[in-house]
Amino acid sequence: MEGYDVKRYGCDVKRYCRALSLRDNENLIAEYRRRHEEGNMWREILDGIRSVGILEMEIYICGTQLFMIVETPADFD
Repeated sequence: MEGYDVKRYGCDVKRYCRALSLRDNENLIAEYRRRHEEGNMWREILDGIRSVGILEMEIYICGTQLFMIVETPADFD
């Protein structure tokens, strides 16, 4: 594997990356994970993410560290 696979959207894309530290609370982190599992996201939230122009959003969590990658069209503001 050579690097990160990039999706093709047919337009120029910007990528935002954000690292966050979560509270060191096992119960809160477990609840965060549960609410973000496949099938638990509300359709309205997913539709809202798309409606503002976000093409893709990935969230990774390790312990109390969260890393989010958001891809948008290049003219996203």
